[in-house]
Amino acid sequence: MLSNKAVTMFSFTHNNITYTICIPAYPVNLFVDHYLIMKGNGVHNRERLFPNNKAEIFFNLGDNVEGISSSNNPAPYLSKSIVSGIRSSFFDYVPPSKFFMAGMRFTLFGFNQIFNIPAIHFTDNHFAAEDIWSNDIQLLLERLHEAAGCNNKLLNILNEWITLRLSNVSFAEIKQWHSLEKKFELPDTSIAEVLDRYVGYSHKHAIQLIKTNCGMSPKHIQKIIRFNEALQMISSSVFKSWCQVAYTTGYADQSHFIRNFKSFSGYTPDEYVQLKPIEYRRKEATPQD
Repeated sequence: MLSNKAVTMFSFTHNNITYTICIPAYPVNLFVDHYLIMKGNGVHNRERLFPNNKAEIFFNLGDNVEGISSSNNPAPYLSKSIVSGIRSSFFDYVPPSKFFMAGMRFTLFGFNQIFNIPAIHFTDNHFAAEDIWSNDIQLLLERLHEAAGCNNKLLNILNEWITLRLSNVSFAEIKQWHSLEKKFELPDTSIAEVLDRYVGYSHKHAIQLIKTNCGMSPKHIQKIIRFNEALQMISSSVFKSWCQVAYTTGYADQSHFIRNFKSFSGYTPDEYVQLKPIEYRRKEATPQD
C-alpha cells in the first residue's frame, strides 16, 4: 500500500484539469516512474502530448477520448484502457467535458521487465489493454471505477496491481537496466562507451537488445531524453536562456536545440513558452539500495 512516507506526491491544475502525480518508493520505482490521475469537468482546450521515452498504461474513468493525429503516426482512441509504447512524435487531443483518467508511466526498461513483452512491439503504437491482458484488465477497471471518488484508493489499486507482478522479476537485472537508463540521462554520455560497459555484448547486439527491451535505439532514446530534460528545465526556476538550456542538456549548440525542439514538439521554444506557462517543477525520485 502507498503511504505518505513511501511516496512523493504533488498536484497542479492546467486547462481546467487537475493532475495528481505520485512517485512510488523503492523497489517499485525501478519499474514505475510515476502514477498519474487526471480529472476535469467543463470546457477544455486542445492539448498536445509530446514524444515520450517511456511506455504507459492508462484507464479511462470518464468520457471517451479521441486523439487528433499531428504526425505520420495515428493518434489513439481511448474508451476503456490503453497501452502506449515509447513515442517518437507528438499528437493532439481535446479532453472531453468529463475527463478522468488514471494510470502509470514506466521507467525506460520497467514495462518489459514486469510484463516480459518485447517493448519494440509497442513503439509509436497504442493498444487496448483489455486486448492484451483480457479478464485481468476488466477486473482492474471495475475496481478503479468503484474507487473513483478517492485518489488515494485509485493510487493504491494501481500500485497493488503492479506490486503483485514483481514476485517473478529479477531485481538484479532491473537494477542493471536502471543504471543504464541513468547513464542515458547524462548530457555528455557516449553511447558506445555505455553499451560496452553496461550491456557487455557486441555493439550491434547490444543495440538490438536495448531496442527489444525499451522500444528504440540508444541514440534515439537519448534525443528524446534531452528533449524532455529541456522541457523540465524550461518549466523550472533555473531557466534563464535558450543557450543555457542547449548547453545543460547536451545539445551541440543553440540552433541544434531549436531544430530538435521544433521537430519533437511542433513548436519553436519561444512559441512553447507562450503557450505553456510554468506550472510545476518535477522532483525526481531517488532509488534507495
